[in-house]
Amino acid sequence: MSSSQIQTLSNEFNSLLTEYQTTYSEFMNTLKSNDTSLTTVENSAFTGSGTINTSLVSSISDCTTACSSNTSCTGATFTTNSNNNNCTLSSGSGNIVNATNSTAIVQTGLSYSYQLQNLNQQLMDINQQINTIVNQSNTTYQNNLGQINEQGQALQQNYVVLTGDRDRIDLMIREFETLNEAQQNSDINVTMNYYNYIVLLFVAIFLVVLLLRFSVPSEQVGGGRNSVGNIFKNLFSK
Repeated sequence: MSSSQIQTLSNEFNSLLTEYQTTYSEFMNTLKSNDTSLTTVENSAFTGSGTINTSLVSSISDCTTACSSNTSCTGATFTTNSNNNNCTLSSGSGNIVNATNSTAIVQTGLSYSYQLQNLNQQLMDINQQINTIVNQSNTTYQNNLGQINEQGQALQQNYVVLTGDRDRIDLMIREFETLNEAQQNSDINVTMNYYNYIVLLFVAIFLVVLLLRFSVPSEQVGGGRNSVGNIFKNLFSK
């Protein structure tokens, strides 16, 4: 069932409702004017509280004239068959009923009443169809809503999992950056320690040279100088 079907039924309902209101207005005007003129209703028959007579006639017009001429006639039924045409005059109050191959001859007010009954039934039927479609659509909507809720819950769970993964990835990135920075600092420290070691080595050698220089006796100064010189030569020649 789709919304287009509801729209079609709604349009039909509104059209019938307009016809119903027009017919009702004409019915009320007929009652107010005490109009007792006769009219015809196709595929129908008039069933009065009593039957006056049944006669053969040649046309609906003849049957209508027969009823109008009889003061006891409140309606008639013109029936067509393969052999002849019958006209049945009825008296008393009665109703219009469906009947094939027949035409009801009734007062205008009763004709409007019959039309109102039919229109009212059609309006009720269309209204029921619309209600059925709406209820079916509502059931479908509820089922779809349940599926949507399930999908929403699944998406929410996926979001929680993905958020957790994102946090773990961020943590790993921070740990990597920390380790990388520590590694770089370690390399810098190693390099600085290496240069410090070289500097300290030269300082130690210089101190040893000074110690040797000032620990040599005065009479051996010349020889000591030669020895210190030899030491420097030996050091810087390597």
